[in-house]
Amino acid sequence: MENRRNFLKKSASAAAFSLVADWASAMPTYDKLGETLPQRQLIRNGEKVTSFCLGGYHLGLTEDPKEAEKMVERSMELGVRFFDNARRYNNGRSEEYMGKFLTPKYRDQIFLMSKAPARTGKGVQQQLDESLKALKTDYLDLWQIHTFTTPQDVDNRLRDGVLDVFLEAKEKGKTRYLGFTGHQNPKTHLYFLNKLDELGIEFDTCQMPLNVCDPSFESFQHEVLPVLNKKGYGVIAMKTMAGGSMMGGRIDTTPQDIRTKDIPDVVAKTELTHANLHQYVYSLPVSSLCSGCRFTYELEENVKVLKDFKKLSVEDMDRLVNYAKPYAGLIVENYKRVFA
Repeated sequence: MENRRNFLKKSASAAAFSLVADWASAMPTYDKLGETLPQRQLIRNGEKVTSFCLGGYHLGLTEDPKEAEKMVERSMELGVRFFDNARRYNNGRSEEYMGKFLTPKYRDQIFLMSKAPARTGKGVQQQLDESLKALKTDYLDLWQIHTFTTPQDVDNRLRDGVLDVFLEAKEKGKTRYLGFTGHQNPKTHLYFLNKLDELGIEFDTCQMPLNVCDPSFESFQHEVLPVLNKKGYGVIAMKTMAGGSMMGGRIDTTPQDIRTKDIPDVVAKTELTHANLHQYVYSLPVSSLCSGCRFTYELEENVKVLKDFKKLSVEDMDRLVNYAKPYAGLIVENYKRVFA
């Protein structure tokens, strides 16, 4: 493990840097397929990704491959070049759809990430092999330890070899970069970051919930985001609409495992608009906003928000937070947990 630690440490930039310098950029870029969405820096070496990332979970909700293909093609047409996934999303169907419709045509034009939720080294190794096979690729651009829940969960996964497998995967070229995710409590993220510091290791990215409710309850924005920015991590925002809960937990968009009864429709009950939910997050120092889209019209609406984006003032951001504040907590942010 010591050699892998040294490998990661040497691969990180020795000079301090900040993602904040270009986080508000809204300028489009181009590749051989045409215009892409505006990009922001994700990796310490300067590598950028499109500011909008298509979430993989919702892609696999449909049983109709033609629907999935349509979503992939429309994403590419609109300039999306960053794609999210995870092993076991829809029992592997989400990765299989991308392996069928995305990577065979567009592998060289996209930044592809997936995530492994297993809690043992053997488990994540198997999931990496399964992900690569399903996605029909020899390597991932980003592989993330998926859904840390508690500090004890962090300790258990480190004890059971998860980190070793991740470091080895990067060393062997199975993934270019490493990251981690979680949505239950900011204390867990800070705990893992401290563990990495103790081991002399730096990961590249972190994916976590950021939205207008978050600053008012167990806040990732207040507690974790400044630490990640200081350490030079790429920050991937998720749950910008609280997994659909800000619209009342719609059956067609909110994952069943976090859907709760009687969720208030925050957008309908306040002066918030759907566009505000993404504008707020784009105004934070994040690298990309990852959002799942069940239908192509939702994708088109999300892309339009980014293309029209102008950084919100502090006053405007505070105003949006105040609109959402009465609804912050475990009913709308039902993916969070409180622990000592």
